[in-house]
Amino acid sequence: MKRLLEWIFGLDRGFLNQEGDLSIQFHPRWPGQDTLDYLFTKIGFGPVGAAAWNVVLALAAIALVIYVYRREGRSKGARISLAVIRCLILGFVLALLNMPVFTIGQSRTEPSVLAILVDDTISMRVRDAGPNPAEPLTRMDAILQLLKADDQALVKDLSKTHILHFYRFDRQAIPVVALASQKKPDEETKNESAEEKKQALDYAPILTAFENLKPEGQTTQVLASLRSAIEDLQGQRLAGVVILTDGRNTPKEIIPEGLAALKNFGVKIYPVVVGSDKPPKNLQLEAINVQDAAFEGDIVNIKATVRAVGFEAGHHARVQAINSKTKLPLKRANGQPVEKDVVVENDKPVEVELQWKPEKVDTVDIDVIIVKEPGELNEEDNIRNVQVAVLDAKLNVLYVEGYPRWEYRYVKNEMIRDATVNISCLLTSADPTFAQEGDAPDEKTNFPGPIKRFPESIEEILKYDVVIFGDVDPRQFTDAQLQLVKDFVSKRGGGFGMVAGPRFAPAAYRNTALEELLPVLITRVQEGRAASIKDGFRPELTRDGAESSIFRFFEDKAKNENFIKNEIQPIFWFCQGVQVKPGSGEVYAQHPTVTAPDGRKAPLLVLGRYGAGRTLFSAIDDSWRWRFYTGENVFDTYWIQQFRYLARSKKLGQRKLNFQTFRTAYELGEQVRLSLKILDPQLLAQLPEQIPVEISSAADDGKTVYRENLVRQEGQVDLYLSSYTADRIGKFKAKLPPIAGGVDAMEIPFEVNVPRLELNEPQVDRQLLSRVASETMGKTYELDQAKAHLAADIPSAAKQIPVEISEPLWNKDRALAIFVLLITIEWVLRKSYGML
Repeated sequence: MKRLLEWIFGLDRGFLNQEGDLSIQFHPRWPGQDTLDYLFTKIGFGPVGAAAWNVVLALAAIALVIYVYRREGRSKGARISLAVIRCLILGFVLALLNMPVFTIGQSRTEPSVLAILVDDTISMRVRDAGPNPAEPLTRMDAILQLLKADDQALVKDLSKTHILHFYRFDRQAIPVVALASQKKPDEETKNESAEEKKQALDYAPILTAFENLKPEGQTTQVLASLRSAIEDLQGQRLAGVVILTDGRNTPKEIIPEGLAALKNFGVKIYPVVVGSDKPPKNLQLEAINVQDAAFEGDIVNIKATVRAVGFEAGHHARVQAINSKTKLPLKRANGQPVEKDVVVENDKPVEVELQWKPEKVDTVDIDVIIVKEPGELNEEDNIRNVQVAVLDAKLNVLYVEGYPRWEYRYVKNEMIRDATVNISCLLTSADPTFAQEGDAPDEKTNFPGPIKRFPESIEEILKYDVVIFGDVDPRQFTDAQLQLVKDFVSKRGGGFGMVAGPRFAPAAYRNTALEELLPVLITRVQEGRAASIKDGFRPELTRDGAESSIFRFFEDKAKNENFIKNEIQPIFWFCQGVQVKPGSGEVYAQHPTVTAPDGRKAPLLVLGRYGAGRTLFSAIDDSWRWRFYTGENVFDTYWIQQFRYLARSKKLGQRKLNFQTFRTAYELGEQVRLSLKILDPQLLAQLPEQIPVEISSAADDGKTVYRENLVRQEGQVDLYLSSYTADRIGKFKAKLPPIAGGVDAMEIPFEVNVPRLELNEPQVDRQLLSRVASETMGKTYELDQAKAHLAADIPSAAKQIPVEISEPLWNKDRALAIFVLLITIEWVLRKSYGML
């Protein structure tokens, strides 16, 4: 039947099958209709202009039909049938003039939309949330627990009323996942199977999306993120925005402007407070200071800077050092683990000194650890990793002296007794038949044993790690031999030291090849022995000297400092007029009162670098006095550590290359810089312009996360550099593959840490969140209140919108056909009645 009507009225197929209220409406537009409406309205009848036209025309049509009816002379039946047809024709025309339209009245629902924003910045790693204070959760875990609780009850309750749009945010809101409302009309759900209804309630994508979130955002902008989420949903029926955050802005936003912009949107904000108002507890290893190379059996000082926040005064923390590969504790000289208790002060750095004695040659990765405390802000900053190259302690030393002064005698005898030193002594004032002293030859270290002359070739001098000149006349050497010493240091990484004396050293070496080598300026030094010092003096250590192993005679730091300051035997001579060479030397010990020509305190021990090697200048020759009352310990330590400093570059050079990071710790977003120094000229000639290096992550089981290239530097062909931006947090290793035959693969550890900005003050900013809720007519909730109240407190913003589907009838072909049909019927009837 409906299809027949659709055909009769010329409607589109299926038009009458649409759901809704079917009606016929008229939309007449008569001449002067607006004027009539106005006039009738004025006199109190309302807009009846169209009705007036219809009444007039209907009366006119009736009058016309009656008039014609009375004038026709046929039978009454004929006249009535013609009158009926004519009324139909005139009525049909009048109906078309009123522009009839078929209308189906429907309605559609604009659904309610709710935005849910989750903070995924670094502060969400803070462990101060959750229902159990004794076992606090991270803020992000507490949010996940809220979303998952009671079979996702909160999400399900909200989705009954709203379409949910989930966002994560740091500086702005970023869409994560959307969930359509589960509220449907009864007619849509009555035919759904049980399986379809089960699928409709699948919330797994939401939980998966948030479980995969890693809170690594470096800055939090609460107001900007709210604005971006609202702008993203503009044009929809937004019931409000739920934001789960600690509210801590970093850096600070302009609050009044941001709140005004939010208020203009007219959207209610519902903050859910995540975290604690109290300053969090945290122990942090701020820095580790340790030399990059040490000798087997040496005492290595590991200095750690510890900072504590949120702990009571007098709180104890334990610092340990372990081998990061074996996870075993490092050992002290007495065999005990390397660890120390430290009393921390709130938000003040405390320096802790650990002492380690390496037992074998190796490259050791060390984890320095603060034992974790429950509820710490950031457990990742409790550990730092450093790498120390443990070198073969056996040193080959050539000691050249002009005459058998006390310093020479004691140094010679001490070093011959020391098992870690092979020493060759050359006393230039001795008779030619004098048997020069020294240790026996050692094939393992290529040590030549006692010698009768100074080396004359690079092969001879390379048998030594260190060359020491005492108070020896430079005329004992040829220019070529002095140049040989210079090349030994600058090109081959050897060590050279000079011990001043009253006769020749250092003044006599002006204008020689060794003057440039020394870490001091000697132009103002006068030859000849200075006047004797009636009252001796004790050396004053600089910061570098106090931190070095040269002057570390006792394990206890306070005892060591007191010994050097008050107990060590005084010195009665030093070389005056010496100045530190700018950019080359570092003063380790200085005179307590006497000044140098440059106005600074006169240097007594200066260490430096020259080319590939290391240098040293000692302005005293009285260290032999330090054996008095202390035995050999102080004197032996002082000289052994000087020799080991000088030998370090050459010993490292035996590895052929040096691969390192510029720092052991970086912050997210900084440039990680790697360097490769080639120490072997023969190896250098084999290498290409670029060398690949891999960066692996400890968090991903050693998986390679970056591949970079070390690039040879113009103007410094033995140096390769590479850098990349640290875009993830964690512990990493830079792996250098074997780059040539005989060269092993190398690894260096480093770490990328949380930027301090986000964790400086991570406690909840309750004031900001309350202002946001108040200004937008929303409400603030504690995390434990959200599940019970959020769904009930956020009303639906859905709206029913009426929709009319219209189909005009007056302009259809069918209307013209009906009109023609009626006219034709009227003509046929008149014809049949003999009226034509």
